[in-house]
Amino acid sequence: MKKIIIALAFLGIAFAGQAQQDPAYSMYLFNGLYVNPAYAGSHEVMSLVGIFRQQWVDMDGAPTTANISINTPFRRPQYAMGLVVSNDKIGLGNTFSFTPSFAYRIKIRKSHLCFGLQASFAYFYRNNSKSDLPSGTPDNTTSVNTNLFMPNVGFGIYLYGKKYFIGVSAPHLMPSSLRSNVGLLSYNDAIARIYNYYVLTAGYVVGREQSVVKFRPSLMMKWQQGLPNNIPQFDFNLALLFIDRIWVGAGLRTQGDAYMSSGSTLKFGPESLIAFAQVRITPQLQLGYAYDYSLSNLHNANSGTHEIMLGYDFWYDKKRFVTPRYVSYF
Repeated sequence: MKKIIIALAFLGIAFAGQAQQDPAYSMYLFNGLYVNPAYAGSHEVMSLVGIFRQQWVDMDGAPTTANISINTPFRRPQYAMGLVVSNDKIGLGNTFSFTPSFAYRIKIRKSHLCFGLQASFAYFYRNNSKSDLPSGTPDNTTSVNTNLFMPNVGFGIYLYGKKYFIGVSAPHLMPSSLRSNVGLLSYNDAIARIYNYYVLTAGYVVGREQSVVKFRPSLMMKWQQGLPNNIPQFDFNLALLFIDRIWVGAGLRTQGDAYMSSGSTLKFGPESLIAFAQVRITPQLQLGYAYDYSLSNLHNANSGTHEIMLGYDFWYDKKRFVTPRYVSYF
């Protein structure tokens, strides 16, 4: 009963807000299943995470995102499964997605090499009747509401040990176009579509096991068709871990629209600065918060981005945790 109550509480958090398709979470390290299906089972117990993200506060139509993910190894730990449920809203569009995943895990000494598959089922809805356009504006896209079902598949590889991880994934392997599926010719086919994209994540914890303070650099690289100048987006993060319970860190996200004095666009412009903290309140319960400060041209139009994370690990097999640790490094 306790597990059911906690799960229902997380579902309430996940759907209290509405949220954009494939958002860039600042606390992606605590939400690994979202970017890589091979992450399933890596906590070695059933793990539940809920995240709510309010992007570009004070800007009309800005993205609002909520998702909940759960993953667990089987009794035979070489197998694991997971599920991500998301609700993403940006402007007049809303996307609800349901993404189950399966992972096969191979133990190599003190590490695990994992292979993951996922199937994504997304429903996109755009309420064009709420468009607020000047009278006489010629735009055929506002003449009819848009409904679209978008299935997809993804693949990932994840290698991790106690103090390191590296993962590669392709969450979308089936490109989808609003123009070809909905038939609205006024959509730009180069923009109104889901492209294949690829993600690389990596991190390492520096410090002895008994150290009071540990150091963790990490990065995420995301590349997809259609990015400006074909340059990948990077998240660079540095974090300190205090007494194996409190993470405090900062990060930089690239791929902004910064400009040089000549007026030309920077090919590697900064998009935002990120500050985050995560606390392991009990051995099973964790709470996190992140704040993004915009460095792009949008910084004058918003007051930042807020992200809240709540996680819970179900230690259903306590015999496997004779000396429970208060932290999962990744």
